[in-house]
Amino acid sequence: MNDTASQLPPPANLAVAYTPFAFRPAFTLLLQLDMRFADIVRKAREPMIAQIKLAWWRDAFAAEPALRPKGEPLLQSLGECGESIKLSALQDLVSAWELLLSEDAWAAQDVEAHAALRGDAVFGSYAAWIGEGCDVSALSHQWARDALRLEFPSKFVAPNNQPLPALPKGRKLRPLSILAMSVRNVSGFRLIGHALTGW
Repeated sequence: MNDTASQLPPPANLAVAYTPFAFRPAFTLLLQLDMRFADIVRKAREPMIAQIKLAWWRDAFAAEPALRPKGEPLLQSLGECGESIKLSALQDLVSAWELLLSEDAWAAQDVEAHAALRGDAVFGSYAAWIGEGCDVSALSHQWARDALRLEFPSKFVAPNNQPLPALPKGRKLRPLSILAMSVRNVSGFRLIGHALTGW
């Protein structure tokens, strides 16, 4: 695994620390890719340039591992993860961020579509690895939508009175509940306490 895990924000690093060891590299990589794509969109002065960058990632993911571009640490990490991360999850993550590049992006339907794709790519992948058989779609949607509110406060308009889904109580799903709580403006000792106890 590459050494950029420390570049994740503290709540994401905490979530990674509670991830079972076998899935830690893949979950770290998904979070890193999500952060990279968010950065591409955030810095986009010309949507077409950002689109080209995201298309490069889409093509790199679809290529055979031996044919992927060299010199990109996150692609190297993808090779080290084997087949842990499904191509469909990677493509959905790219698609989620592409939705925010259109001229009329940031309408409610774009945000909701983004949240569905992004949340399923990250939370859905983790739940599939753990095999708990629980539906995390509402939680993943809330996480992705509220993360967007924090990442792009000047563009995001929060929907009215969205109920917060319940947090999963199981230890195996603790990384997801940590991420969900972190975008509910829970931080510091309160978030650490949740990581330790589940409450």
